[in-house]
Amino acid sequence: MDEKNPDIVWGRHPVLEVLRSGRSVQRLLIADGGRGEVIDEIFTLARQAKVPYDVRNRDFLDRIAGPRHQGVIAYMAARSYADFEAVLADLDLCHGFLVFLDQIQDPHNLGAIVRSAHAVGADAIVLPRRGACGLTAAAVKAAAGAAEHVPICQVDNIQKALQKVRALGVWTIGLDAQGDTDFTSVDYGRACALVVGSEGRGLRRMVGERCDFLVSIPMARSEVGSLNASVAAGIVLYEVHRQRRS
Repeated sequence: MDEKNPDIVWGRHPVLEVLRSGRSVQRLLIADGGRGEVIDEIFTLARQAKVPYDVRNRDFLDRIAGPRHQGVIAYMAARSYADFEAVLADLDLCHGFLVFLDQIQDPHNLGAIVRSAHAVGADAIVLPRRGACGLTAAAVKAAAGAAEHVPICQVDNIQKALQKVRALGVWTIGLDAQGDTDFTSVDYGRACALVVGSEGRGLRRMVGERCDFLVSIPMARSEVGSLNASVAAGIVLYEVHRQRRS
């Protein structure tokens, strides 16, 4: 792999989750002098999976991932995505919950949404194949291990994917700053899909037209515009979780 532009995951817990999940890792870099239970488990799992590792000084790791690597870097093999049709075949049509992301661009936003979606029990996350951030190393890092535990699909056309979901009887709920329904007034207890738009333009018009509802988050102040995409998604995701718990 080209070390000038590697597909890497860094940080003790993200790397540990990658190894626990069984994903293919090409090799590890571990800082000289690294200690602790997490490092010990990383060494154990690496030996069990026959993943080669090199022990290098911290300056070497700094040049690859910056100073926040926590002494561990994993060079990843190609990331595989879940099959969308298989996800639909296994979906609970009474209580299933999907999250669609319409052209999220920032890997940190993507990772944060993946982490929140996993925390509230989403069955899968669906991304467009083009025009959006994929599961880059930065996105996986921001997800803090959650990307290893929730199926993430790529589809050629978000609109057609939403049509398939609606045909199964799943409600589709678009999160949009211009939505005419308060996000708390929707019943998330049945099978549903939350659709989150991109950071700048929000939901594309044709994607919004595929949604049964367009919901918005009321704002006390509007001088700075709408909320960050991952923050807005997290607020609505927690409402889904709150309703389903009660």
